[in-house]
Amino acid sequence: MQLLDSCRRAVEEAVRAGADASDAYGVEANILKVVLEKGVVKRASATHDVGFGIRAVVRGSQGYSYSTRLNADPREVAVKAFRAARAGPPDPDFKSLPTPSSYPSISGLYDSKIASMGVEDLVDLCYSLVDLAKRDKVYSINMSVEAVEFKRFVANSNGVEGVDEGTLFAFEVYVTARDGINMASSSEANASRFYGGLDLQGMTLKASEEAVKYLNAKSYKSCTASVVFSDRVLATIFIDGVASALNADLIQRGRSYLAEKVGEKVAVEKLTVVDDGARAGGLLSMKFDCEGTPRGRTLLIDGGFVRGLLHNSYTSGKAGVKSTGNASRVGGDLDFRGRIAISPSNVVVEGGDWSLEEMIEEVKVGVLVEDTDDSPNIATGDLSAMMTKGYAIEGGEVKYPIKQTLFAINMLDLLRKIRALGKRRVKRFGLEAPPIMVSDVSIASKA
Repeated sequence: MQLLDSCRRAVEEAVRAGADASDAYGVEANILKVVLEKGVVKRASATHDVGFGIRAVVRGSQGYSYSTRLNADPREVAVKAFRAARAGPPDPDFKSLPTPSSYPSISGLYDSKIASMGVEDLVDLCYSLVDLAKRDKVYSINMSVEAVEFKRFVANSNGVEGVDEGTLFAFEVYVTARDGINMASSSEANASRFYGGLDLQGMTLKASEEAVKYLNAKSYKSCTASVVFSDRVLATIFIDGVASALNADLIQRGRSYLAEKVGEKVAVEKLTVVDDGARAGGLLSMKFDCEGTPRGRTLLIDGGFVRGLLHNSYTSGKAGVKSTGNASRVGGDLDFRGRIAISPSNVVVEGGDWSLEEMIEEVKVGVLVEDTDDSPNIATGDLSAMMTKGYAIEGGEVKYPIKQTLFAINMLDLLRKIRALGKRRVKRFGLEAPPIMVSDVSIASKA
């Protein structure tokens, strides 16, 4: 508990220096990571990342400082934060840091198998999966695997104190296939709080098979058609396009396409979207956020209506409501160096009545989109994205993989034109969502 003591002392020193309020956030993480390039280990590392960051508040102005040394003088770190806060302009919108609350008990967040792993275990795992990915026309196999055990600590000048711990396991595989001068690639990635939470063999086989399949990818046509969205692209829609747009800071600043839509109907009646930071086994579940507010469940969209926003203590104080426990650090929940921000936790989309096969059968001419590297413009809601994984649908059947093809639609149009929601939800990183079928999507392809 040395890190918790450092957090406590830093807060005390900031207040003693003259801060109106202060909080400190500490993280201790053991991180194992192995990276393979072209089937050979390129990098293997075991890192012990530890430190604490402190925030001081003076007349609403916030100043930050951090240390990566357990034996650092808390006063020295605290005074730096205080001086930074004192130098800033007053901010009357800052009201208060969180006050003490009880924290939820959440199951499924710690796996002793992950905690006991060594680098050699990850190396052996990667090589076994590389062998699985090898097949005719596979040219190269890149892979990364990461095992993390962590503890989080928080303390503030209102008496908040919290300790949390957990594990996570992340995996990514990227396979390239070659046939003469023709090359194609496919990737799979996911993370879980438990080692057994991922189908590593299935992910590897899928990436390998689809890389070879994509050697026969064709250009599509330019048209307006129905699109079935499934798999990884759903994060683009529901995390990047919906939950992130309901960030209270963006709403208050008028920088979200949903800024004027709170309380209004923006989607089909059957759409319900929830942010659940206390979900059992959730990748982003924690007892408390980066300010010490308990994680909880926030209804974002219900029956197509915008019902809630994601708050930290600053935006909730400004709005006169309770924080939803979505305070994060710029670098994520294990970042003690960055400034306080707002981020979604586990985004859950309620399922519907359709199977993926039924959606595809319903589409006479259209596409199945599984992945893209692009994101919506949060300010306007415009989504124009290159498909990195997509298939042509003709006569209710998936026909062939497509390349050099874009899809475009405004997020408000997308939410209002959802014709079907799938029954089966898929967990990918911080999202649990079913496939959806959307009508009237613009498709553009290079002939």
